[in-house]
Amino acid sequence: MDVRDVAEAAATRASAPFLAKAGCITVALAVVGMLGLGATTLIAGAAKQAADAKNRGEGCEIAGLPDPTNIKVPVQILAQQIHHAKIIDGVAQERGLPGRASLIAFMTALQESGLQNLTYGDRDSLGLFQQRPSQGWGTRAEVTNPPTSAGLFFGGNRGRPPGLVNVPAWQLMEPGRAAQQVQRSAYPELYATRRGQAEAIARQAGINLERLGIASGERPEWAQPTGPADTPPGECTPDGGTTPVGAPFHDAASDWPPEVRNRRSTADAIAWAKSQPPLNEKRWWRRCLEFAARVHGWNAAGVGSAITHYHVMPAHMKHPGSRDVPPGALMYWETGNPHGHVSIYLGDGMIISNDVLRPGYVDVVPASDIESKWGGRYVGWAPPYFPKGA
Repeated sequence: MDVRDVAEAAATRASAPFLAKAGCITVALAVVGMLGLGATTLIAGAAKQAADAKNRGEGCEIAGLPDPTNIKVPVQILAQQIHHAKIIDGVAQERGLPGRASLIAFMTALQESGLQNLTYGDRDSLGLFQQRPSQGWGTRAEVTNPPTSAGLFFGGNRGRPPGLVNVPAWQLMEPGRAAQQVQRSAYPELYATRRGQAEAIARQAGINLERLGIASGERPEWAQPTGPADTPPGECTPDGGTTPVGAPFHDAASDWPPEVRNRRSTADAIAWAKSQPPLNEKRWWRRCLEFAARVHGWNAAGVGSAITHYHVMPAHMKHPGSRDVPPGALMYWETGNPHGHVSIYLGDGMIISNDVLRPGYVDVVPASDIESKWGGRYVGWAPPYFPKGA
């Protein structure tokens, strides 16, 4: 018995008590959406039972739907689904995509293959996403390789069919609609029925579907990949300290040393920074230090990189590792390259930073995300001191 046989058997057991009462094709399709596995044969079988019931004059009684929590997926299949979900999410994180991209991919793969790496399908459809070699998705080996097929689904692949990141404003669409924009299925309404199941699998796999990221899948140069080898949130920091990676940041008093004199007051600087996202311009790619200087009224910081700015900061102004940060302060991150990254702390645990959500734009995000979701290493904070500012 293969995965589709298991699905059809589960459908028969789950739908028998109520299909005789319900008897409408839309209800039958809803049953498919609640099942653990998707299959064309299951859709056809359930729809036929519903049509037969309708032809016998029986009504469509929505109250007769079974509780989806009572439909059980075999343990061995669930284990494979969780395994494949982790692979898909790993590819999404490598691409810098948000958790919403993983959700859409899970919903799609659940509907197409039951989140199984199938070696067969409709015509020449194969793999997790039932991608067709004859339609240019890739070779048989590529579309049946889970990391490769996930990358193909997410898109941005020259010479291949458009994937998720090629869909304009995909992140603003309902997930089921976004899935359909990639898959072009004859049953577009069914992807949406998989959301609850996708979220449940994500919870069991420990996957954060609220993770922030970049809709284009273009990671900032400073962002480091987050994968199994990285320190997960809640464990010790890489330098052996005891502060958890991704721990919250708290406000402290903005009591700057007397030599800190900027062209904007701290309150004005924060107000100016908060005004920028609605006016966003794609001009800040890899210009974090310049943006920090602009927030405080300068045109340029006067040094070459964020991490250099921290290193030349007077010793009495540095607060290494401190998570009690005054609003308006500069927060520094090591990023695995010589430049590092700097952000402006706005208060309440939030920063404004360029390139985090979208290359070249500035956005307000939780300060802890730079560690827990982008792999940066928090260095510490310093007052907004620009002695060479111009």
